[in-house]
Amino acid sequence: MEELLYLLPEDFHFIIPALWFIGYACKRTPFIPDWLIVWILLIIGVLAACNLYGWNIRSIAEGVIATGLAVFSHQIVKQTCNRVEKNIREGS
Repeated sequence: MEELLYLLPEDFHFIIPALWFIGYACKRTPFIPDWLIVWILLIIGVLAACNLYGWNIRSIAEGVIATGLAVFSHQIVKQTCNRVEKNIREGS
């Protein structure tokens, strides 16, 4: 995971946990469907990047990368925890 953070400047590293928190809040909101959460995070990630560094292609790309890293890292944690829980239930 640490290698993936080299894709972003250090100033963008705070966006990833912020997107995790926003995604968690969206997941707990009953009227937001799951498929829409990724799009909400993408829009917020790009807007945050562009507000930090101006509206240019690089900022947009870094917002997309930050969103991708947030979703990817969340899935790593989620899938790993689900695997461990599944093994415990199955007695493996």
